[in-house]
Amino acid sequence: MATLIWADESVNVTVNRRDIIEGESITLTVTTNNVKSDPELRLPEMPDFKVVSGPNQSSSTNVQFINGKMTKNSTITLSWNLIPKRTGQLTIPAMKIQVGKKSYLSTPITISVSKRGSSQAGKVAQFFIEAKVDNNTPYRGEQTTLTYTLYTKVDVTSFDDDVPSFKGFWTEELYAPKNLKLREERKNGVKYYAATIKKIALFPTQSGEIIIEPMSAVIGIREKQQRWNDFSLFGPPSKKYTISTGELSIDVKPLPVRQNGNISAIVGNWNIKSEVSTSKIKQDEAITFKIIINGTGNLQTVDMTEIYFPNELEVFDPEIESKENPLRDKIGGEKKFEWVLIPRFAGDIFIPKIQLNYFDPKQGKWVTKSTSRHKLNVAPNEKALISSIGLSKEEVELMGEDIRFIDESQPKWRNRNRALVTGTALTLLLLSGMVFAFPHAQNITKQRMEKSSGGWQARRALISAFGILDSAPDSPEEIYTHIYRAIISYINQKNGTKKIEYSTEEIIDIIKSHDGAEVYKEFEQILTRGEAVRFAPVSSQDAQNDVQKIKDLLKKVDHVWS
Repeated sequence: MATLIWADESVNVTVNRRDIIEGESITLTVTTNNVKSDPELRLPEMPDFKVVSGPNQSSSTNVQFINGKMTKNSTITLSWNLIPKRTGQLTIPAMKIQVGKKSYLSTPITISVSKRGSSQAGKVAQFFIEAKVDNNTPYRGEQTTLTYTLYTKVDVTSFDDDVPSFKGFWTEELYAPKNLKLREERKNGVKYYAATIKKIALFPTQSGEIIIEPMSAVIGIREKQQRWNDFSLFGPPSKKYTISTGELSIDVKPLPVRQNGNISAIVGNWNIKSEVSTSKIKQDEAITFKIIINGTGNLQTVDMTEIYFPNELEVFDPEIESKENPLRDKIGGEKKFEWVLIPRFAGDIFIPKIQLNYFDPKQGKWVTKSTSRHKLNVAPNEKALISSIGLSKEEVELMGEDIRFIDESQPKWRNRNRALVTGTALTLLLLSGMVFAFPHAQNITKQRMEKSSGGWQARRALISAFGILDSAPDSPEEIYTHIYRAIISYINQKNGTKKIEYSTEEIIDIIKSHDGAEVYKEFEQILTRGEAVRFAPVSSQDAQNDVQKIKDLLKKVDHVWS
């Protein structure tokens, strides 16, 4: 009969290496032997290390028979992969491990992390990855290119990267090869084979210091062995290592204040032009109007959809076409905005100059470029009738309110006894009167419409503004764009003006002149928030709350506007 003997209970905390080079990882292992329950522990705060993976748990049991005695050993292992965040002498604090009712406390472990490229013996890294940006001090919205490069002196069999989230940046991938292309390169005086892993365009969305977190990767390295299976189809085995780049710090400069207040979120180097399909047209015929913007910078920030055209034109939503720069080192390209316009009045109609305001980081200043002004020569539509053709929906509704139309239906005469004049004669007489009266009635109607148009627009200003606000999408940026459009529409209809845009100062001055409750301060807060929404994210709920606030404020202003 064999006697069962349990080995002694023990708990150990170890690391696989205590002396490493920056970017390399260590494995922290907690091993329990012959315990009767699973260990319970929580990693302590380790500000100098990043936990890449873990805990990874494994267990094993070993039974031996010696001289009729059976010895049993059981092992439970927990492991974590850690990457140091800086160089120097780093410490893994003491850890508390609970096993059943027993508690164990480990001793602190010191890790020596040397700077890459140091001249100490044995400190030449065999492989590592490096992150580098081409501009450490960009302006907010200016492109800086981040490049990840692998350097190796050994045979790499696999590479699996984990890119950080890039908080505080809008990003676009420029280069990410499926197969790494190696080239010879010297780094810190040492010859390596280098391969570009990724290139990413970063556009900072806020000013100040922004930290780019390290990128980690699991790399497979072919191990050199004296003897291996000659019949293997795959050659010598490879071993997996976890490596990491260092942390990068970017100091983002704010965009300077402009004296005239005309700023935007567009940064780069841009050109703008416009064109119309024809300048000589007839009333109620359609033409196309294009704005073309091209250059370098974040093409996504280029937006010209909120242009205010003359009221004589019916404007349809624009078609937008974007073509990115195929060179790809610098983000940019061309963006086209195309509107269909229908002139509803005859005469000369002017499409004003369209301004593009952007910040040029190379010059370090704001730049304004403008399109040409276009003159449309609109001939009258001979077939246009006041009751239908050539009028906008609003004008048709206005005429329906102000005019009682003459009944042109054929009268039905009923003979009673004997009439002095026959029905046919009366019909001819009535039709003759209508023929002579119609031009006069048309002139009177047109005069009344022109006189009442301004007052009617002023009365409907609040309704039109609410319509614009109610059509706002869910995106915070688009919501604040609609808020701005609604305010401009309200002011134009109240004042009978046709301005394309107002500065925040102009809007506040106008509101002040008609505001008895001093609500202009709330207008100013919302407009300021709208100008900054591209760089200081606002939740959709907060933006919707501002829509409701603007409605309430416009009601108050409309109540006292004379």
